[in-house]
Amino acid sequence: MPADEHSMTDLSYVQTALAALEYDYTKLAPRIRTLDHSVTCNCEGVVLRLHYPAFRQGLATMQELVDTIFHFITPFCLPRSDVTSVKDLYGKVSVDEFTIKYEKLSEEARSLFKRANKTTNRNGEAGELLLYLLTEWVLEAPQIIAKMSLKTNRAMPVHGADGVHARYCSESSRLFLYWGESKIYSDVGDAISEAMKSIIESLDPEKMKHELDLMKRNIGFTGFSEVARKAFLDFLDPFCENYNERHDIITCLIGFDFDAYANINAAKGNDSEKEFVELAKLHIAKLSPRVARAMTTAGLVGRPIELFFFPVPSVKDFRDLFQAKIGWAE
Repeated sequence: MPADEHSMTDLSYVQTALAALEYDYTKLAPRIRTLDHSVTCNCEGVVLRLHYPAFRQGLATMQELVDTIFHFITPFCLPRSDVTSVKDLYGKVSVDEFTIKYEKLSEEARSLFKRANKTTNRNGEAGELLLYLLTEWVLEAPQIIAKMSLKTNRAMPVHGADGVHARYCSESSRLFLYWGESKIYSDVGDAISEAMKSIIESLDPEKMKHELDLMKRNIGFTGFSEVARKAFLDFLDPFCENYNERHDIITCLIGFDFDAYANINAAKGNDSEKEFVELAKLHIAKLSPRVARAMTTAGLVGRPIELFFFPVPSVKDFRDLFQAKIGWAE
C-alpha cells in the first residue's frame, strides 16, 4: 500500500480517469489476430506475445490491415485535447461543419506523422502506430503523451520511447508506465538486436529522467479531475512516496519477414491459417531462447518487457503499403 498522503479514494480517481481515456478497439479483432500459446521466456518478467494479420482465402490480409490501422492515426499523433475538442462538437454543429473539422484534424495528423518521421530520419514506419494500438487494446493502457507532436520541434531533442502509455492497478496500488519501442526488420535477429540496444538506452537513468521531465511538461490531462491529476503526477515525483509505486515496463513491437506465409498452401482456405498458426507457434518457441540470450548479453535480465512479435509476409511490402496510404513521398 502506498504510504503517500493520498487516500485510496484519490488514487481511484486516477484509475477512473485512465479508464475513461480508453477507446473501443473491437473493430481491430477481425484484422489483427492474437495467437494464444504456452511459450515462455527464461528471463523472468518477459512476456512473449504473438499477433498476425487475419487470413482470407488462405492469404494474409495486409492491405486491409493497413487500411484499418490508418483510421487510428489521428488519436495516435495528436494531443488528446485536440481530438476531444472536435469530438465534443458532435451533435452541436451541423453535419457538414463537423465533417469538415474532423477531416481537417485527420489531415493534420497525417501531415504531422510524415513530418515527424522525416525529422527523426525514419521512413514512415507503421510499427509505431501498430505498437500504439496493441498497447492500448491488449494491455488496456491508454497513451498519455503524443510523442509525434513533439518530434517535429527541432529545438526539442525528443529521443527515447516511441510512445508512453499508462495503467493503474488497484490491486497493487501501482501505476504502470509503458515505454514503447518499435523495430521492424526483414530479419528477426536484426529486429531483436536493435530492440535490445534501444531498450538499454531508454533505461539509462539520465535518459529516463529526461523522458519523465518531458512527460511532466507535455502530458495531456484531458478528462482528469484536479485530484486525479495531482495523484498521477506524484507517481512521477521522486519526493513523493508514490514514486516508489510506479513500475516502468518496456513494450516492444518486433516486426519481421516470416517464410511460413509463402510455404503454406493458400488453396486450402481456412486450413491454411491453421497450418500457419502451428508454424508460428514453432517459430516463437525458437525465438524464446534467442530473446533470453540477447537480454542476458544486454544485462536486461529481470526487466519487465512486453514483446509483441508481429510476423508479416514482407516488411518491405508492409512499409510500402502504409507509405502509399499516408501519401508518403520519398
